[in-house]
Amino acid sequence: MAPCGIPSFHRHKNLINFFRILKNADGSRAVGVFLCLFIMTHTTAASSAEVSVNSRDFHPFETRDQNLFNLIHGQALPSNARLHEKSQTSWSSSLIITNALNIDSNSEESIYLDYEAYRLNLSYQYGLNTDWNLKVDIPLIYQSGGIFDSAIDSWHQFFGMPRGFRPTVEHDQYDIQYAYRSQTMVQLNEESTSLGDIQVAMAHSILDDETTDMSAWASLKLPTGKKEKLTGNGATDIAAWLALNQQLSGRWLVNMNAGAVILGADEYNNIPLSDYALYGHAMLGWLVTDSINLKLQLQAHTSYYEQSRLSILGDSYFLTFGGTINIDQCNQIDLAFSEDIKVDASPDASMIISWRGFTSGC
Repeated sequence: MAPCGIPSFHRHKNLINFFRILKNADGSRAVGVFLCLFIMTHTTAASSAEVSVNSRDFHPFETRDQNLFNLIHGQALPSNARLHEKSQTSWSSSLIITNALNIDSNSEESIYLDYEAYRLNLSYQYGLNTDWNLKVDIPLIYQSGGIFDSAIDSWHQFFGMPRGFRPTVEHDQYDIQYAYRSQTMVQLNEESTSLGDIQVAMAHSILDDETTDMSAWASLKLPTGKKEKLTGNGATDIAAWLALNQQLSGRWLVNMNAGAVILGADEYNNIPLSDYALYGHAMLGWLVTDSINLKLQLQAHTSYYEQSRLSILGDSYFLTFGGTINIDQCNQIDLAFSEDIKVDASPDASMIISWRGFTSGC
């Protein structure tokens, strides 16, 4: 029997049970599952031959809560704590496909989210010197009814996960509505393609040794998105965070971020906003071979909407799982999936496909 009550992955039935645990987990249970996975896999690989560790192996999945109402704020994407060397550059492109169906209401509020979004983030990072880096993120966003509603519903049904409203709602619709005291604040039903809010960040190295790296980051989110299309909040936000890399053994490593974002406006379309939000993640990586790195990434943030009592606008945490393939010394590909382990607090499912390339120093 697997340790900590985590089921063996050798049997189909136990795999289904594992996904049920994740999908129905409360906060403490979700963290427990994450820690037990670490203990189980670390024990399994303890006697395995070591592989070489590269700073690229600490790259977390470049994703965050894909709820459109949360994406418009200035939370930064997860960061690698190891900075580039002087004049070293890297480019990355991350495509995140998100499918969401969230319907909720209370005595004062109601929200209806039925959409599929394709978010392409183009990122550039440059080493100004050994201690300072510059990073720019440019998102391009396509929002529509999509094509994956049926597949997502079948996925949830197969693994015995909550299907929510999916069996009763027509597939592949695009409809976003938010109302407060019977007054409609947001209403979108036409697909759109637009530029999101561009983010510019600076990083400073704090600690750099053989097994541990730490860096401090700060970013400015510019109001380049369209407020009326829910691809920007119309304000300039500031974020600051710490990034940590820690090598645990020859095959195991951790990347962690913790920070806060200060919102540059008091409201979005007359919806009151919090003054700030806290966020962070913990990524556990297992270097299976020199070319394959399997990763689990647990992420969370506090609410951006201080007066809302809707789950989808409240605190959120979710799990991303997948891996990184090293194509060669200078190029990597990430393949991963995200699930909303706090049900109804973030979109049902997201798929991440990323390419990352280094032009020098690799």
